[in-house]
Amino acid sequence: MITEKLNKTIRKYGLINSGDFIIIGLSGGPDSVALLYLLKSLSVSAGLKLHAAHLDHMLRKDSHKDAEFVKNLCIKLKIPVTIGKLDVKLFSPKGSVEQNARNARLNFLLGLAKKINADKIALGHNLDDQAETVLMRILRGSGLYGLCAIAPKREIRGASVIRPLIDISRREIETYLK
Repeated sequence: MITEKLNKTIRKYGLINSGDFIIIGLSGGPDSVALLYLLKSLSVSAGLKLHAAHLDHMLRKDSHKDAEFVKNLCIKLKIPVTIGKLDVKLFSPKGSVEQNARNARLNFLLGLAKKINADKIALGHNLDDQAETVLMRILRGSGLYGLCAIAPKREIRGASVIRPLIDISRREIETYLK
């Protein structure tokens, strides 16, 4: 069962402590939505305080619909949410749009964590993302670095970024959401 795997991953990597204030990076996709529901289910027993965050990168004409979905889901679950908006294409002079979007999202989440004094930022990376990341790094010829996977827990500019779904497959996430 996915909740048992989640709890095992949290214990294995020391991702969450009782009473943590956690920002959930919520794109509106299956992984982040599952993460939101799973952490919400843990919030009472673990004494967690949750806050969702969504950044509209404005890369698609209908991207505002993702933001609206996130807002409505958070209202339904009674989880506070912060929604930001940034036209990434206007701020992407170098590098790929995808990489610039990831950087913009991380900066948004780190800034919010500092502003609201959150303990951690939870992201929805899963086991399939893990394999894809290693493969892409190897294909790019990154050498030994390519063998490194996504870290379950990482300190970035004074914030703790956690990935509680890192040992859970996309198939398990989709089954859970159904």
